Amino acid sequence: MIVLTAIVIGLVGSDMSNEHERAPQTPEKRPTTTATAGDVQIHVEDAALGTLRVECAGWDGFSINGLAPALTIDDVELAVRSCRTDSSAAARAAKLDYSFEHDMRLRLRFESVEVKCAGGHQTALRMEASLRNVGRDARTLNRVALLETRPGASPISFGRCPDQVRVMIQGNYWGKVVPLVTVPKDVAETKAAEPSGTPSAESRISDLVSVVYDRNTGLTFVTGFETSERWLGRIGMEVTPEGSITSWRTGFDGSDLRIDAGEEVRLEYVLFLAGPDPWRLLETYAEIVQQRHDPKIPATTPVSWCSWYPYRLGVTEERLLENARIAAQRLKPLGLSVIEADLGWEKDQLPSTFDENAQFSHGLKWLSGELNKLGLDLGVWKAPFTISEFDPLVREHPDWLIRDSNGAPAPYWTWFWAPHGNVYILDLTHPGARQWLRERVSSLAERGVKYFKADFIGCVFHDLAKNRYDQKIVAGGGTEAARLGAETIRKALPRALILNCGGPELPGTGQWPLLYTCNDTGNTGFQDWHFHRDNFQSVACHLFKNRRWGILQPSCLCVGLPGTVEEARVRATVAFLAGGQIDISDTLTTLSEERWDILTATLPPLEITAKPVDLFDPVYGEAGYQYVATCKGEGTDTPRKEHPPASVWHVHVERDWDAWELVGVFSYDSGVSAPDKSAPTPELDRFLIPLSRLGLSPSEAVWGYEFWSRQFLGAVPARRENPSAYAHPGDYQDLVVGDEPGTLDLAFFGPGVKLLCLRKMRAHPWILGASFHQSCGAELQEVRWDPGSSTLSGEIHRPAGESGFLVLTDAGRRVVSSEVGGHIVAPRRGANGALLVPVIVDRSPTPWRVCFGA
Repeated sequence: MIVLTAIVIGLVGSDMSNEHERAPQTPEKRPTTTATAGDVQIHVEDAALGTLRVECAGWDGFSINGLAPALTIDDVELAVRSCRTDSSAAARAAKLDYSFEHDMRLRLRFESVEVKCAGGHQTALRMEASLRNVGRDARTLNRVALLETRPGASPISFGRCPDQVRVMIQGNYWGKVVPLVTVPKDVAETKAAEPSGTPSAESRISDLVSVVYDRNTGLTFVTGFETSERWLGRIGMEVTPEGSITSWRTGFDGSDLRIDAGEEVRLEYVLFLAGPDPWRLLETYAEIVQQRHDPKIPATTPVSWCSWYPYRLGVTEERLLENARIAAQRLKPLGLSVIEADLGWEKDQLPSTFDENAQFSHGLKWLSGELNKLGLDLGVWKAPFTISEFDPLVREHPDWLIRDSNGAPAPYWTWFWAPHGNVYILDLTHPGARQWLRERVSSLAERGVKYFKADFIGCVFHDLAKNRYDQKIVAGGGTEAARLGAETIRKALPRALILNCGGPELPGTGQWPLLYTCNDTGNTGFQDWHFHRDNFQSVACHLFKNRRWGILQPSCLCVGLPGTVEEARVRATVAFLAGGQIDISDTLTTLSEERWDILTATLPPLEITAKPVDLFDPVYGEAGYQYVATCKGEGTDTPRKEHPPASVWHVHVERDWDAWELVGVFSYDSGVSAPDKSAPTPELDRFLIPLSRLGLSPSEAVWGYEFWSRQFLGAVPARRENPSAYAHPGDYQDLVVGDEPGTLDLAFFGPGVKLLCLRKMRAHPWILGASFHQSCGAELQEVRWDPGSSTLSGEIHRPAGESGFLVLTDAGRRVVSSEVGGHIVAPRRGANGALLVPVIVDRSPTPWRVCFGA
């Protein structure tokens, strides 16, 4: 229940322009009016200045005090002079009209909104905002704080126990969940503070949405921007190492927008939500945004191949075709439709040129025709807003570029790849620049391009872009110019899939259907496991957006050499469970069959998005397994260990013949380093996962199957029982090592991943899993148990030529016969008595059946 409480004073009309030069009046306090809309409560603390306090019902210790808007106009910071409040008779909305110096008036309107989401009817509090210049002169908008804490306000608190509070912050390529209280550094590493000095505060700044979660109460507070048409909304706080919150704010960079005399500007809208489930609230927030903007999302999740990691600047048209011929045979039946030429196809290999170089001597139009013969489409990479100093555009139209204070093009970066040199920002507020972009991108459509990867487009947010051609269009800290660029590309490529790499995430004008959502994954083997942990946690923080704002792409999927098989499996599992676009970037002409098995097991996309069940509430384990002591039979005391957020991902899968749970368990530990900095000592990683977090009853056992090892785990929870409760390291060969009711207890050495399939136990023979697809059964159809004939049968839908096996339980019955595709096959026994039925797919679908006796 969101409760909006407003003290009604001096009720005024809605025309803000009538307040010019109106002297503040002494407020007349009237009875409090309340609007109900969830668990957030907003109270007016000081009616004359419109100071607000935010509370959440039932959340002991939560309070954000002393909130009010603030503006920076013409480089002068302005505070509120006076405020008038109007609460509707229906008690469903309230308006606060704030007066500032420089003849500026800001209106906030709070309204309870109820929407129908996947989880049922949900309620949120919407804050609408507008700004009006009631003076006689134009003003420049530098900064807007829709709400921020005033200096000297009462302390801000997110609960009685700051060490139990977690904060999720995120942006285009990043995301993380961090403790409110910073872990103290080692005393030897901490510099002594001056006497009476106060510890410095650390910023927690998030783009578009921020989550505060109190583990102690289980309650959540979400602040999220509903719109981002012109500005990039941010939510931020300053926190001391001890967890004291010194400030909180939500607003945006004004981007030096010119506001003319008498002009009223609509600002961005913000949503506030509160409740017990942080992930559900994030999904609700995303669905409200989706319903407002109605983004056009591709019906089918795309699968593509990208030339970057195999070849980088060495890409050629023949190399593309060589890979395309293999992809047409092995990957097109699994959903691949696009072959993309990344950076390297352009004249002089510049980010901003659209003509082909000698490596693509036949041209893109010819290449797209050759790919079409294979049933594939051509995609290309461009950095369309990044102009190289070697591009003729710099000489011919410097006025189409963002300029410095002297009027010359302002470099924002030195291009990393050859031929290097400065790069400039295309000034998308200039109609000539947008026409140039339209003509160049339209030429790609004429050459048959059906997929466009727009990279480095976040450059339009750079502060340099404030010095733009049209001060009435927001650029440099805002999103409006970037949206105009996106809209130009969309209209020039109306039938192409377009990938957003760095542009506005939120749907709206120029909406991007595909969203790049983490840092570049890189070739295998060259990134350390700390990078992978943080990068895949970023993916987890974005999963609530998938198929609501667009289809996510968690960077390229590389599974080939020189990295290890285990790294390839981790990458593939993340890509699969994310439920978004799969963008393959391996050299298919040399990929080993071992790696092909990993790649094809990831396709086609499942199109179901995982939930990271431990993003806010941790999954624990035990640290420091004592190998020698255990072998000697000595008692051991292993401390509890908290795994990093997003170590456990969960997907519920339903088909017409069964339903099951997929659980990805990720370990990023590479061992414990000795004090002398010698090589890390391997350390067993143990996970204690509550079954309730996976949607399972804590009182019931289920069958378990691990996909990558093809290991049937038997009934779980369970553990090996030795005589006299004897324990030794060999017990850990079973993967599942604990039998505590309601807990999935497994242990393995990292770095690595285990992908578990958990199914309801049955009294008759049934499917446990399969080796073809990470879903552990989505490739199977028409699965039936016929008790009359004691036959288990079904179909497998995979490309002809693939081979693998089905994993069954025989429920204690004898196999009489088994057939696949009309051919008799011989099953063999696997782990824990599972029945492995070999399969060679000779057509799709391939029928199979196993007949049992008593």
